[in-house]
Parts: sequence; C-alpha cells; structure tokens
Amino acid sequence: MVTVFNTSKEIAEAAPQIAILPVGSLEQHGHHLPIATDWLIAEEMGRRLAERLDNAFLLPALCYTNSQEHMDCAGTITLRPATLALVIEDIVMSLRHHGIRRIVIFSTHGGNWIIKPTIRDLNFRFPDIRIIHGDGPLAEETDRMPIETHAGKGETALIEHLRPDLVKGRSPDFAPKLGQEWNDYVGYAVSTQTGVWGRPSEARPEESEAALDARADHQARYVRETFAKLDELLGPLPD
Repeated sequence: MVTVFNTSKEIAEAAPQIAILPVGSLEQHGHHLPIATDWLIAEEMGRRLAERLDNAFLLPALCYTNSQEHMDCAGTITLRPATLALVIEDIVMSLRHHGIRRIVIFSTHGGNWIIKPTIRDLNFRFPDIRIIHGDGPLAEETDRMPIETHAGKGETALIEHLRPDLVKGRSPDFAPKLGQEWNDYVGYAVSTQTGVWGRPSEARPEESEAALDARADHQARYVRETFAKLDELLGPLPD
C-alpha cells in the first residue's frame, strides 16, 4: 500500500495497479458526534480496504462533498452535486494520467448520490479504465441480487395494459446473478441477454389498472401532505 505520505518516487517505483478513493462529508451528526464523523469513518474504511488489496494507492478521503440537506446546521460544508462529480472526475483523470486504471470509490455518506451516475458516466466515456463501487453482492449472495430491474413483469404488464398494440410478444425471462451496480460498469447490453432484467412471463396486465390507480392515489396523497407539512415547517410561500 502507498499513500500520500509516500514520495512521488516511492509511488512511481511501487507502480500501484489500483487506487481507492473514500468519500465522506462534513456535516452535523447530532449533539454528540463531530461533523467529521463520515470523513473519519471513510478514512478508516479506506485504510482497512487498502491493507487487504495488493499494491493499492490509498487516497485521502474527500471531506468536502454534498450535504445540502444539513446546511441549516452549523459547521456543515457542502459542494453542489455537479461540483462533486467534477472533483471526482478530475481525481480519476489524474490517476489515469499516471497509469492507474482500476479505481474503487465508496461513500460513507448517503447524500452523495451523485457518485453513482458519475461512475457510470466515466466508465462509459473512458473504456480504458475500470471504476467500481466499494461494495456489492458477492457471487453467492443471491439474496442481495435484484430480480426485477428493467422490462420485467411490472413494466411489461403496464405497457400491455396501456398500449397493447406496441407490444411485440414477450422477451425471455432473465435475471443475471449480479448486483445492479454492474450496469454502472458495463451497461445492460452486457449484463443481460436481451436488455431484460426480470420476468416478463409473470406480467399480469389485468392487474395494472388497479395498480396505476393505487400508485396515483398514493402520489397525490404524498404531494398534498408534503406541501402542507412544508408550509407548516417553513411558512407559506409568498404570493
């Protein structure tokens, strides 16, 4: 393992084949924990991961990330999502420039949702590098693997109900033994056989009308209740 406490010469001689980029945050964690909580955990998790991998370059954990939801609390620092995406891209491009083509990125703060599309975008634009998430289901952990993600029974049933004239039969059922994060690595054309991740054979279009009504009822209730709660918490919007 090499880190930023090594010299440039030492890192060049080690020629690490993989880099680890932990991502934390600086945000409130109640009245009992420091705002550095996520960053401290990211630093520790990064170190432990690097120790378990061969010849890894451990980068310092990012502390300035996306914490807009905590900005009402003192000490919180946030970057805009687009800024965080660009910071990650610049780091990845720096590693790529130095010949490191395998990169692991993980976040200890759930608000850093921009990391997932950033990984997907970079893998798509730069096929000479491999960027992966820091966690996902192992091959034997089939209970963690999704069955329905795309063009399966749910979507098939809805379109057969709404526009049966546009449906061209049913594609074969297919659910790969993979976590959905693989679509951030290789896309559906590689992770699936026909673009289907699910079970179209189980589609029940006759149940779709009730399902659509139930979903719309729930959405409408959520919209009404959420706006009312926002007005209660923040005051009414100005005319």
